[in-house]
Amino acid sequence: MSFISKNKTYIKLGLVSGLIFALLMLAFDYFMGRPFLVWKFILHFILFGAFNGFMAYRRVKKEKKRRNKS
Repeated sequence: MSFISKNKTYIKLGLVSGLIFALLMLAFDYFMGRPFLVWKFILHFILFGAFNGFMAYRRVKKEKKRRNKS
């Protein structure tokens, strides 16, 4: 089983949450009168999405470990 097929849910979660966060930050910058920076948008998208996906993976992994322990 490949990495992508095993972790498809976490990858989707990371992509969606990263996109939403990047769009919210873009809207905030727009209303504050700051210019649009592509690198900042991409950085928000990648970093927040990766962090969120990893934290979801870690939480599920801990829950499975706790269930098996009981």
